[in-house]
Amino acid sequence: MVETITNWYEPIAIWLEGIALVLIFVWDRIDASQQHKQTLTQMEIMRNQARATEMAANAATKSAEALINSERAWIIPELIPQAVRAGNNQWFRVLGDTHAQMSTAEVLAGHHLRYKLKLTNMGRTPAQIFYFTICYSCLGKGVTDLPENAGGSESSYRSFEHLLGSGQTIEIGEPIVDVHKYMHGDEDAIERFDKTAVIHGEVKYRHMFTTDDCYADFCYSYTASEQRLSNVGRHTKQRQQKAD
Repeated sequence: MVETITNWYEPIAIWLEGIALVLIFVWDRIDASQQHKQTLTQMEIMRNQARATEMAANAATKSAEALINSERAWIIPELIPQAVRAGNNQWFRVLGDTHAQMSTAEVLAGHHLRYKLKLTNMGRTPAQIFYFTICYSCLGKGVTDLPENAGGSESSYRSFEHLLGSGQTIEIGEPIVDVHKYMHGDEDAIERFDKTAVIHGEVKYRHMFTTDDCYADFCYSYTASEQRLSNVGRHTKQRQQKAD
């Protein structure tokens, strides 16, 4: 009798043990799944916190840059004509607030195509100016844009150390751009629109919020039909780079 009960109990015990192992395995899987979900949730929270920190840092940087840009010096260079044109191809030299008619000989000599460099500090703090360069490039037929880092066939460099206050303007005393002289030998091709005359350059300066070098680039093209220079906006820009 005892042997019969024992024989009957052993299969049940093995079966119960198997069920217990299955239940343990299922519980481990459920627990592991919950831990995995918690880990994913924690990782997502950490990612959100990192994104929030990055956004805050970017916002702080942009805010600081905006504050600096609102207070820093901005040098704007311009080429100012020394003569103006009236009807019948008459040219008048600009003398302060008055004008004096130029002679035919003066016009033929190209005196009406002389320009001065004007520098204006549009910022709210002073700028230390170091130098300026002026270059001449004659673009060939079919070339419609100034090449990158164009040095020009002729160029001039002038050291010009000057502290220019907020809102102040200064003009270089003598005409420093003689378009007629620059175009010598190219006049006919320019008149036929086979070539394009371009006057370009840069002003190096520094504002009080950086130790980097700042540059104000300017660019003008010559319009033969109007006999004057016109600003080329896409090459008129501000840039900044580490000092040498």
